[in-house]
Amino acid sequence: MRLHFYAIISGLGLAGCEQHLYHKEESRPLAVPTVVVAAPTAPVPPAPAPPAVPGSAFSVNGKVHYLVAQARTDSAHSLTALAYFSDDDRARQRLTKVRGYDGRFTFTLRDAAGAPVFRRELRKADFAKMGAPDVVVESAVNKPVFLGYSAALRALVFTVDFGAPNSDVGFQVVLLLDLGGQVLRLSEGRALSGGADCDPALASNGRAVLTATEVIRPGLPPLRLARPGADLAGAFFLTDTTVLAVYDPGKNRPVRLPDGLVNYERRATPRQLQMPNAFVLRVRNGQAISSFHYHGYYEGMGYSVPHFNLSAAHTSYLLDEKRGLYLVPMAPGAPTVLKFAEMPRFVPPQIAQEVRFEMQGEDAQFAFYADTLNPHRVRYQRLQD
Repeated sequence: MRLHFYAIISGLGLAGCEQHLYHKEESRPLAVPTVVVAAPTAPVPPAPAPPAVPGSAFSVNGKVHYLVAQARTDSAHSLTALAYFSDDDRARQRLTKVRGYDGRFTFTLRDAAGAPVFRRELRKADFAKMGAPDVVVESAVNKPVFLGYSAALRALVFTVDFGAPNSDVGFQVVLLLDLGGQVLRLSEGRALSGGADCDPALASNGRAVLTATEVIRPGLPPLRLARPGADLAGAFFLTDTTVLAVYDPGKNRPVRLPDGLVNYERRATPRQLQMPNAFVLRVRNGQAISSFHYHGYYEGMGYSVPHFNLSAAHTSYLLDEKRGLYLVPMAPGAPTVLKFAEMPRFVPPQIAQEVRFEMQGEDAQFAFYADTLNPHRVRYQRLQD
């Protein structure tokens, strides 16, 4: 069991017809007239296709660019770090040296003709400060995932995952590179286990980046999603200009059990439990334009906020397995609750204007059929327990 991590990292370096004419008369000698025949025009070969440029295509100021992200292990450079491990939850027991190899993360940007714009290489040391350094040392070298280009931020956005072998210990980094290959920002992404239900994402208009801790905006400091007396449980873009953030009130505190083991339990005051814990926030200024009380659920890999954004109905649906659906309007407005008792069971056929979507709860999976002409008209099926 991994308890605390201390970095003692060595060897870290930064970093596609022939033509015939015949004339014959029976009453006079054969005469062959003089005929001028134009030589057939040779077909003009098509212009060669431009060489295929590898990578993900996107537009910068109306011009196509191509990005390739690669990763490989650098077995010529070994790394070490120290970490504390324990056989149980009683206390720190042994200091262990962990070993691994360095990695090379290469980002290559080319223009439409395939000419290089930049080539940038990062190493494991460039990410070590974002999480436990011993996890970085042990981790396999995972290829960065390209989320897209934000013209407003002039940034290429990636996620890079790090994880200790044969365990659920790991973390994710959100990486922003500018158009010259320089690092603009590193931010926390989704944890491998535990943490908020928050997948890093670009707003659909490209004017903001959501990470597991903040919203990155052009010309403004990052909007931090932390709140006092609570932990972020989940967050996602509601629209281009709003984010829905859900919080779990209270804090995890260590509790020593009668057998000497240490467990963690969440403690919240009655007031904290009564206060709204879900907020629709404006990306521009962080202002809460609506709030309500919502319960997701804990699963093995952290907190879950099951939701589905239905743009055709201008509504986001959040599942509360005990009550029903929370309907959060994408335009400013008050969220409402649609209880299971108010939703008819689904009976075929599906109506033309209905959209079907599924959501997984803690104990069961559901299918919902939402009427896009009336978002409060929803039928449901309980698929499995």
